[in-house]
Amino acid sequence: MSPRAPRPDEEATTRGDTDFRRRLALIFLLGLALRVAYVLLVERGDPLSGDGVYYHEAANLLADGLGFTEPYRYLHGGAQELLFVADPSSITDSANTALSVGHVEPTAGHPPLWVLVLGFSSMLGFTSVAAHQMLGALVGALGVAAVGWAGRTLDGPRTGLIAAGLAAVHACLWLSDGLVMSESLVVTGTALLVGCAVRAQRSADNRWILLLGLVGGLTALVRAEMLLVLPLVAWPVLWTPGVDIRRRLMRYVAVGLVAGAVLAPWAVRNLRAFEEPVLLSNGLGILLAQTNCDATYYGDKQGSWEFQCGLPQPLRSDGTPGDESERDLVYRQRGLEYVADHPGRLVSHVVPKRVGRLWGVYAPIQQLRADILVEGREFRLSVLGLVQFYASVPLAVVGAAWLRRRGQPLLPLLAVPLVGTLVAALTLGATRYRVPTDVVLVLLAAVAVARLRDRRGSLDPGLRLP
Repeated sequence: MSPRAPRPDEEATTRGDTDFRRRLALIFLLGLALRVAYVLLVERGDPLSGDGVYYHEAANLLADGLGFTEPYRYLHGGAQELLFVADPSSITDSANTALSVGHVEPTAGHPPLWVLVLGFSSMLGFTSVAAHQMLGALVGALGVAAVGWAGRTLDGPRTGLIAAGLAAVHACLWLSDGLVMSESLVVTGTALLVGCAVRAQRSADNRWILLLGLVGGLTALVRAEMLLVLPLVAWPVLWTPGVDIRRRLMRYVAVGLVAGAVLAPWAVRNLRAFEEPVLLSNGLGILLAQTNCDATYYGDKQGSWEFQCGLPQPLRSDGTPGDESERDLVYRQRGLEYVADHPGRLVSHVVPKRVGRLWGVYAPIQQLRADILVEGREFRLSVLGLVQFYASVPLAVVGAAWLRRRGQPLLPLLAVPLVGTLVAALTLGATRYRVPTDVVLVLLAAVAVARLRDRRGSLDPGLRLP
């Protein structure tokens, strides 16, 4: 019996899928080439700074068999308190400053997935800064492909290709790649999270529920605040067409259960490794201390952070060094006590300026200069990213309005900037903290560009593009 000949609509679908994949592959290669050129021509040879040092060194210690070890104390001992201080005399001698080089203690200063990715590279022998930068470029380019897939899922192949093209060249999405920052992986995670949420809402297929929970859990293992995004992103699952309310509720709960299963091994490790309870990371306390102090409530650092507000590093009551969780608890108390003493200043000045820094409307150039000191970003490329961000916002508004008129739930998209803005209000506004939001803005801007091209083609059929 001869096989059934494909119907014309099946052939068209197959050709469309092949054409989309081919074009997306070309955009991926463009994004990869741009990122590799950035690493080789701009960042190669420059020392890492800020969190990039943590990720790079922690990955190499992991590959050396030391597990997740706090890198600053291991590499510098007591001198780690002097790393970011202009005046060494401001540091008081203590049990922390007396630590010897090679001091081993567990860390959960950041969620683990980016360290794991870099650590796998280190296990293969690629331990240098340049090797980790090139891996960042590759992961960033994979993010371009993920954005393209999410765009297609949201609004069709044309929007997907436009979204991938915008993501390939948007500086805010590739500046972190050469700095060995986790945002390289955040781009991929955010795009996959949005795409899976849209698929799960439109389809009764439970595979998308499993994938949504899996991606949500993995993305939270890159950036802890993405765990707050997941319940909002998954909320439209409760309105999946063709599914009764009981099953909808079960599907929604299943997303959380799958994400919890992904997070469980790391949480169990932390509960066993530290004196104080830790689930995802120990980073909140030090962040609260460094963002709630005189330097960040008054003067030109309002809405930002100050390293020295975290000094001196805490000790136990008996004067001995505590572990990372014990220090973080004291830091948290310091920050919250300062907040309690300055509630009016927090509400009237600090929170608006934190949000303003995140969205580029308060002291944007000053913020870009601060990014140089903290992260080592190249200033002119940061300005390019800021201009691209400004251009994406109005287009994203147009794209969101069009999707809303079409009946597409916007919560899977808007949850990301909403949570990002809330986190900035509670902590600080920083350019790289906006990366998940930039992914969403690119997706929405691509919708707007696709619709504008359609309208242009309808006005002049001779201008219609395939």
